[in-house]
Amino acid sequence: MNMGETYKVKIDNFDINGYGVAHIDKQVVFVSGAMEGETVICKITNPKKKYSFAEAIKILEPSKDRVEAPCQYYEYCGGCDMMHIKYGTECKIKELRVSQTLRDFKYKQNPIIKNDKTIGYRNKIMIPFTKDLDDNTLYGFYEKKSHKIVSIDKCLISDDKANEIVSFIAKYLNIFHISIYDEINHNGLFRELMIRNTKLDEYMIVLIVTKDYDFSKLVEYIKEEFPCVKSIYLNINTNTNNVLLSDNFKLIYGNPFVTESILGLKFNVSPSSFMQVNHDQCEKLYSEALRCANLKNDMNVIDAYCGMGSITLNIAKNVNKVYGIEIVEDAIKNANSNKKLNNIENAEFICGKCEDKIKELVNKEKIDVIFFDPPRKGCDIEFLKTVIDMKIPKIVYISCNIATAARDIKILESAGYKLEEVTPVDLFSSTLHVESVTLLVKR
Repeated sequence: MNMGETYKVKIDNFDINGYGVAHIDKQVVFVSGAMEGETVICKITNPKKKYSFAEAIKILEPSKDRVEAPCQYYEYCGGCDMMHIKYGTECKIKELRVSQTLRDFKYKQNPIIKNDKTIGYRNKIMIPFTKDLDDNTLYGFYEKKSHKIVSIDKCLISDDKANEIVSFIAKYLNIFHISIYDEINHNGLFRELMIRNTKLDEYMIVLIVTKDYDFSKLVEYIKEEFPCVKSIYLNINTNTNNVLLSDNFKLIYGNPFVTESILGLKFNVSPSSFMQVNHDQCEKLYSEALRCANLKNDMNVIDAYCGMGSITLNIAKNVNKVYGIEIVEDAIKNANSNKKLNNIENAEFICGKCEDKIKELVNKEKIDVIFFDPPRKGCDIEFLKTVIDMKIPKIVYISCNIATAARDIKILESAGYKLEEVTPVDLFSSTLHVESVTLLVKR
């Protein structure tokens, strides 16, 4: 097989990444945009010795589970992967992804926790800006496997009001001839826009720019048009790489925080706070993690990688004492403000490396459960070694990347833990991503 060659193929099944699986001359071919049971014309995009990748360019016999994507940009935009698939089938693929990735373990897999709202669920949007050949300001998302921006009017999985704000700001930039950053020549002012919104209908805007700039006129227009906007920041990012946000935030209007409500508690959310992008599913995720832990009011608990304390403070409602550990000092300050906001006394936030602080806590008192929700890369080996050495009886592992979770679970199982149960959670509908809640217990 060679790059660009086309073939008529029958799709046998799905793989764990949502590709259709076909066979050409006894070689496995993973076909993007194809579904199980379909006959398609595919074009080879990446030939290899033992397998190849292709894309479906014409559907000859469509699957009964295929639907027309509601987004007009779906074919080009790289934001979503699974909008052409019925939601029930999408969830089955995600369950398969978890079970296949964890196939070497013996455990109970619970049904996926489905998303009741598959359109307009995102509470955070990061959107880059560009110019067309006529110098008009455009915004959108990157084309699949490309750094070319697909111009859009709105993103269907993002909040409606956030979409309106993006369009409003784009018109302002165009009318007032604000220069747009050119990532090739590294000149221009305006780079990207971030908008966060909460269940309490509070919105935060972050204007990502290359230097300080007076946006007071824009601020006045936004205040008049969108009273729901409670906070506007500049983020001054002089980096010439693909890092989206710098550490240089400047509040130019309103409150330093917007307020979110999660399982009855309130949280002040700063522009750099980590918060799950799907509020309703976040509450289900946290509820499932709390169920797995089977918390009692005499327990002492650690929440590693605690961020702004959204899990920690919900744990506090059910236990004797909970310790949140985080290496980022600003996150700990944020967590302590949230502790005060909710009048919670039995939570303590500690700034430092998780592996160091865990040792100190375990040597001070009995720890019954540890929660951790690491970034996509999973847990550092030193952190896992510390958890193992400290013999903490129960682990609740929340993961946004089941592949790195499987790697970490293998290490924990080899050291005396047992994977008991896993629950997939769909936070990112129309995409391949799947969250999971995992329970491990000391043998």
